[in-house]
Amino acid sequence: MTDVAHPPHEPVHEPAAIADHFRSVDSAPADYAVDRPASGTNGFLVTFVGISILAMCLRMILAHADVMDAPNDLVILSSGRGDVQFPLRMFLAVFFLTYALHAYSNIWRRLYLGLSLLGKFLTFCVLIDGVASLLHHVGIISISVFGAQMISGLLALAIFPHTVIRQAQLPPQGPLPLDPRIPPSAFLALASCLVLASAGAVIALRLFGHVVDVLKDWAILGGIGAGVFLMQQILATLTALLGVRALRRSRRQEFTAPVAVLVPAHNEAHSIADTIASVDAGAETYPDAIHLYVVNNASTDTTHEVAEAAIAACTHITGEVLDCPTPGKAIALNMGIEQIREEFVVRIDADTMIGPGCLETAMRHFANPMVGCVGGIPMPAEVNTWIDKCRLIEVYMRHGFFQVSLDGYQGVMGIPGMFAIYRRRQVLRVGGMVQGMNGEDTDICMRLAAAGYHNVADPKAVYYSETPASYAHLREQRTRWFRSIYHLAARNRAVLLDRRTMIGTFVLPFNLVNAARRAMLAPLLIYAAIAGFAFHTTFTSMRWQPIVATLLGMSMIMTVIVCLIWRPGSVKYIPAYLCFRVLRSYFTLAAVLTLVYPPMHPRIPGHVRLSSRRQRTWPTLTHRG
Repeated sequence: MTDVAHPPHEPVHEPAAIADHFRSVDSAPADYAVDRPASGTNGFLVTFVGISILAMCLRMILAHADVMDAPNDLVILSSGRGDVQFPLRMFLAVFFLTYALHAYSNIWRRLYLGLSLLGKFLTFCVLIDGVASLLHHVGIISISVFGAQMISGLLALAIFPHTVIRQAQLPPQGPLPLDPRIPPSAFLALASCLVLASAGAVIALRLFGHVVDVLKDWAILGGIGAGVFLMQQILATLTALLGVRALRRSRRQEFTAPVAVLVPAHNEAHSIADTIASVDAGAETYPDAIHLYVVNNASTDTTHEVAEAAIAACTHITGEVLDCPTPGKAIALNMGIEQIREEFVVRIDADTMIGPGCLETAMRHFANPMVGCVGGIPMPAEVNTWIDKCRLIEVYMRHGFFQVSLDGYQGVMGIPGMFAIYRRRQVLRVGGMVQGMNGEDTDICMRLAAAGYHNVADPKAVYYSETPASYAHLREQRTRWFRSIYHLAARNRAVLLDRRTMIGTFVLPFNLVNAARRAMLAPLLIYAAIAGFAFHTTFTSMRWQPIVATLLGMSMIMTVIVCLIWRPGSVKYIPAYLCFRVLRSYFTLAAVLTLVYPPMHPRIPGHVRLSSRRQRTWPTLTHRG
């Protein structure tokens, strides 16, 4: 028996244009982002190239005029500690300056932002060089120039998100942690893996030094240091093994309960019927009741009619269509959560189809009362286009490896909203889905973790999701995804560096640093090409291997291994995926350029913020590209 809100009838409108399938009010939340065109990012890169060439020309002129006899980087007191192989600090200074020039605000805010970024970075560089020189002269330890560069580079990756979060107009602090109580065993697991990974890297470097040298020559090891690269991969592997063990234990439990399937839908007439049919097919083997709620969210196509007809055709589930006239996915989700009666809510996007046994597998983990959210692995629905192929490799790496690694120490920060199961009561307890920002699916998981629960990502729970059909869709999707880390960090400031939570202690800081690294990757490759080809007579000791190793190297080897485990035939897509990583860097840079900085007057201190409600009427706001 199917419960339908309205009798099915024939569609009376044509489906929405393909551009409307992914564009919504959630793409660039009005208070915290601006929808800048691609010319904004391209303008950044043009400016970056110009400043880089100018800086290198100045260094070359000074060197040839015998005015400056110093390393080819912003390094002081370097005598006896080696030569500069790559002008890393100069690159970071140029990147910070260019970002400040292209930040979305008025000239005074840009000036203040640039002074903040460069001031912090250069101060740390002076301190690092001073301490390194002192330790070298007293004979305690000799930190090479390369080592000092790497330390300052790692600090720069922390300086960037720290400054952005402090100055950009971002969501206000959300609810404080309610009762964080991640068990000590999770911290012990991570600490043990860190010690073993560090020891393993040191032993490998000492016992197999000649092999390491060969790998460096072949650009397999390098970048920020062979030891760091080895340690990262060993750590990920060890924690992944713990994650596989934890998932197997949790998956052996028996647990089912009536569930509500909640499908927010905005202009999804082209795919909503397939989504509903997949839920009906999955319900055939699920032993409990399933009631489906489609929340028609301000659609201008025939989503409502198509959904009603699809529900009427179901044989294993009941369902209804709710209308939410206010646009916004979080608004639609909160309306649905208020309406449902079941204790467990399964959130599914309207372009997603669950695989056989997906619900049964995911629900088993809720036998543990401390599990707050469970997700699966989002396989692409098709593997035809280059976007599909790159997405397939990305899914294997992200959800089939790194998320499993996070499962090893209860560090899963977010479950994609394409398919996620929550305890309804706990979602309401922590305030529901946040509205008006990007990343509401990760935000709810973070607040559940702050309430003492942990999230589980099980790759055995397979579902299939639509991949972008065009470059424009891909750009919109990734800009929105990559912007969300700053929205999440701002809203969850109370969790950041909170030692009572695994997410605050390690995962969120790591994700912020990683977002900064990814935004810098494409500019770094451009900078290296300029220095290596146009100014090779100035930077004579620069080697190409460490630069190439940042893109290839050990990460490529791990990608091959993971693909061989999941689907050996997918290895042939890895070259395209490596190119996609550079494009992903471009989108990450684009995302951080869409952040809004409140304009400031020269008499107003930097920490004074204007109300977010005034953003749309700033008379002094200058749009750069």
